[in-house]
Amino acid sequence: MRIERGSDITKNVKIIEWIKNEILMNVSDLFNLLFKGVKSIDDSLQNSIANIIMLSYLLGKRLGINFEDIDYKIKEKTKQGIKDEHSIETWFGDLSSLEKHIDNRE
Repeated sequence: MRIERGSDITKNVKIIEWIKNEILMNVSDLFNLLFKGVKSIDDSLQNSIANIIMLSYLLGKRLGINFEDIDYKIKEKTKQGIKDEHSIETWFGDLSSLEKHIDNRE
């Protein structure tokens, strides 16, 4: 069986590779911003984090995971972290805040 250059499989593989590359570039950008001591209100910091989140959702979709399932897994992991008394929860309450944020989106 010959796969045509413009086939859906080829397009899907190409876009998955592009997304993976974009995630790596955005993580690198984020690390550079943090190294430079950027402020949390800086637009470039917010853009890097938003891009990583968005690209993660898009990669999941290309791999056959719908957005709702990703949200469900995030919620599941948040609940588990609260239950396990993860340091980020006990020190800052960040997992509870994230859980409330997700609940308010639904």
